[in-house]
Amino acid sequence: MFLFVYGTFRYGFELHHLLRKSRFVGLAHAEGYNMYDLGNFPGIVKGENAVWGEVYEIDDSLIKELDIVEGFTGSPDDLYVRETTTVYFDQRRRYRMNNVFLYRYNMDIEGRELIESGNYSMWSGMPEIVNYFSYAENTNINVIKDRGVKKVISEFPAILEGYRMIFSVSCKYGFCANLVEDPAGKIYGYNVKTFLHELNSLDRAEEHMVKYKREIFPVKDLQGKEYYAMAYVSDFKEEKEPTKEYIEIIKEGLARGFHGKLSSGMEKYVQNIN
Repeated sequence: MFLFVYGTFRYGFELHHLLRKSRFVGLAHAEGYNMYDLGNFPGIVKGENAVWGEVYEIDDSLIKELDIVEGFTGSPDDLYVRETTTVYFDQRRRYRMNNVFLYRYNMDIEGRELIESGNYSMWSGMPEIVNYFSYAENTNINVIKDRGVKKVISEFPAILEGYRMIFSVSCKYGFCANLVEDPAGKIYGYNVKTFLHELNSLDRAEEHMVKYKREIFPVKDLQGKEYYAMAYVSDFKEEKEPTKEYIEIIKEGLARGFHGKLSSGMEKYVQNIN
């Protein structure tokens, strides 16, 4: 089962330790709720806004423990009601998950302050965690560190299906990587759990909103579990020739987790180099 958390269960808050062993699926939002400040924690009620939070995969034993923490017993006068909702992992609503549990506040909110952003981490000044999918030179740990990403919470090999790699964006390496749809394609890379603000340093390197933009993609780990991760893609689709140096940097990065496998679209350039 899956759980959407929006308050003190989120990363960095006092109750997050209860979810430390649970799989973080991605940053998401749920629509049709308003968020209020209840003192040392937030609560959400039915409304016209959206609220932001984190989605985790949890088991039956954990949900029972969380029910106790949230005071949910199934009674009409419980502090919180556990219900299901639909969450969206991107602003365009391309990627959604139905029947996700959340805890809705079940008491009067009169006189409480509305948190207009619907984002308790941002409102509290706490860092937000995200999944980031690195698929080109950023698979190379030396490159991503040089670009200012100082905090990697976790990282594991991940695969994006339905795409191939092209080289179409001018950069210091000549022409850098991009993604185009290809039903038979597979892109190998890494799912990096990091802080949203850490991507600001990558924005500079990737010339965000000039050459590249962030988009959400569904990626899978080697066991087939799905995650929703940000990746950089570009509207520049005219394929160019990458340099030998650039291909070698990507090969070195992929070798850490894929032992010689190459993303779709790289093969002909590796053959040319060899």
